[in-house]
Amino acid sequence: MGKITLIICFLSLVITSFSQNYDAELVSQKTTIIINKGKLTKNSYNEIKINSRLGEKHTKVTIPYSNLNKLSNIEAFIKDSDGRVVKRLKNSEIITRSSFSDFSFFEDRLEKAFTLKHNSYPYTIVYSYQIQKKEFLYIDNWIPVIDQTVPTLASDLIVSVPLDYGISYSSQYIEDFSIDTLENRINYKWSTSYTQLIKPELYSPPYLNLLPSVAIVPHKFSYEKEGSFADWISYGNWQFQLLQGLNELPDNEKRKIHSLLKDVSDDKEKIKILYHYLQDETRYVNVTIETGGLKPYQASYVAHNKYGDCKALTNYFKSLLDFIDIPSYYTKVFAGNPVRKIDKDFPSQQFNHVILYIPYKEEDIWLDCTSDAAFNYLGTFTQNRAAFIIDNNKSIFKQTPKLKPDDVLVTRKIEVKYDSGHSFVKFNNTYRGDSYESIINIKNNFNEQERDRTLRGYLEYDGFKLLKYNILNSNRDSTKIGLYYEVTSQNIYKQYGTDILVRNVAFPMPNFERPKDRTLPVQIDYPIYAIDTLIYEIPIGYTPHFSKDNYSITCKYGEYKLEIVENKRNIFVIKSMLIFSGFYHIPEYENFYNFYMQIVDIENKTHLSLIK
Repeated sequence: MGKITLIICFLSLVITSFSQNYDAELVSQKTTIIINKGKLTKNSYNEIKINSRLGEKHTKVTIPYSNLNKLSNIEAFIKDSDGRVVKRLKNSEIITRSSFSDFSFFEDRLEKAFTLKHNSYPYTIVYSYQIQKKEFLYIDNWIPVIDQTVPTLASDLIVSVPLDYGISYSSQYIEDFSIDTLENRINYKWSTSYTQLIKPELYSPPYLNLLPSVAIVPHKFSYEKEGSFADWISYGNWQFQLLQGLNELPDNEKRKIHSLLKDVSDDKEKIKILYHYLQDETRYVNVTIETGGLKPYQASYVAHNKYGDCKALTNYFKSLLDFIDIPSYYTKVFAGNPVRKIDKDFPSQQFNHVILYIPYKEEDIWLDCTSDAAFNYLGTFTQNRAAFIIDNNKSIFKQTPKLKPDDVLVTRKIEVKYDSGHSFVKFNNTYRGDSYESIINIKNNFNEQERDRTLRGYLEYDGFKLLKYNILNSNRDSTKIGLYYEVTSQNIYKQYGTDILVRNVAFPMPNFERPKDRTLPVQIDYPIYAIDTLIYEIPIGYTPHFSKDNYSITCKYGEYKLEIVENKRNIFVIKSMLIFSGFYHIPEYENFYNFYMQIVDIENKTHLSLIK
């Protein structure tokens, strides 16, 4: 029998309802899944009420499928406000197309698409379809929500399986559940609604973690090869078998490896040289084909074509290391931000990215084979995750490295000179963490025009006008990058009669919601750490006049310090801000917010007076 994991993560959560004047509503949704003789048949029925012109984006219906599935029985019609059918969908109005995404080179994902509109509000679109699958890993991953701003009034999921067909399921925020046994079948039913809409907030948890959902998998499956979700070892063995025979390299690639490593004896240096070769000679493209995107292209394909997705590039690099007898492991993670945790009590395919794990002496080496960043740097995309390391009968979870404050530190040396009411400012910055990753990406993957437009959007804020910039070259395996730029501003030195008021160049500070408006917990996945050294020129004939008070704040949420010193020609402002990673529920949010606002207040009120 299956199991239920009701994830009631946020007992203190107060969910905000939007206005009841919705542009669209999912009035009814019913999904029925029948498994018979190992085949899955899914019937989906949907009613969407369109209340205004803004809701008409939901009149465009897309039904995704792939070459592994059979899509049929598409029917659709429009009901007016009195419930009368005023239009039925014609087969000629259905378009078949590839769901080719911007970051994909090739996909086997397809979709049927159509649009149904009426000229009088409100009206209701009703559509249904059937999908049949012979092979599948998930029976369903049911999330009865079509849009962040659209309520779901009623939704049902019914799954019917033979009496001897084992399944596991995990649900969250769904309490209406039943199991019925009828003759030789078991029927599972979940029912829910979603009428108190959730709006993501600054540093809130993953949106999908906040929605009602049910994930269902079979205990045993056939997906190119026989597999099982009985436990993580069984699932790892299935993935391990799927990778067999994909590591053969062409002869010219073997000769290239010998050439690159001919004078190298240290294994770690060999790994680094080959990683640089991977970065320089291949490029990332999304290739979701074959076994639902879970089986990579063979290494010889990448060696010949010089591209691949995360699976293919990882398998290719693992094959390079196999060739020189250095053990490494194909490793699955759920990447992206905010961090979404793996439910280890629910063995299943919960991953969206593949990296490589190399145990080297007493050190763990982690490589993202799609990355332009430094060797052995995972960064914000995959830091502090439960990584599933694939090995025959020995697959295990291991936590990827967690970014520490020094790993994300951003330092700025800011020199400000006075010039007839204006200021001329030089920034000499060093970036780590997410800012380092962004600038590396801009540097390596943007053309000159794109680079200039993007950096101007990033650097021209708070009245700054960019004059010039230069991304500073550094060792390719450095986890920091420098950026020098010059700006002018009319907002730093302000003339008041004969005196000048000098404004602080504040840390970039996002606007957290006030406690009375906040509805979701705070999830900060890695620290925020910045140090500024500001050097203000004292114009000739002026004398500084300012408070000698320094500031220091320390608490469980972070630290902040500010110190002001002067000499004959300059005023120095040295300040640092560190916000720790953490998860804070709503009852604690006010304390976190008060700490944060202390920093904002000091940053905004720090001014220096220059008297003539």
